[in-house]
Amino acid sequence: MQFRLLDILADPDNPDIWPLKLEIFTSKEMVREIIPEPHKSTARYCKFYCHTKDAYLVSNPLKDDEKTLDISEIEKIVSKDDCLNCLKTEVIDGILYHNDDKLKWFIIDDEIPVMFPLELRDENQEIRFIEKYKSECKRIGITEPLKK
Repeated sequence: MQFRLLDILADPDNPDIWPLKLEIFTSKEMVREIIPEPHKSTARYCKFYCHTKDAYLVSNPLKDDEKTLDISEIEKIVSKDDCLNCLKTEVIDGILYHNDDKLKWFIIDDEIPVMFPLELRDENQEIRFIEKYKSECKRIGITEPLKK
């Protein structure tokens, strides 16, 4: 999973909870042969939120009056070189989470964010993942699969 996915990923049960937090357990540096085109509105690879800088590229996110920041403001937040460096990292395993009213999380398993609504989650997959990363999960507060 690339960091730029955090620009759009949200809790499927409550899409207003965005952006999600990320804990990386394993990652690798990639050489990208194909570099995507930047968004026209931001001139960056993310359109709404930069995870690397933990900064919004829009004012009033998720509101009716959401508006992309001026390019000059975006340049103060994140450079084009920052974006190119960000593209090099691939998250192999980790956790996407939020703690809105209680801890809710989603695994990133073998580069794939597994983001099903509660009723569709695979408890066995989550148990295997928690066992594999027991200390890392415990640090976040994850000791068992989420209850449906």
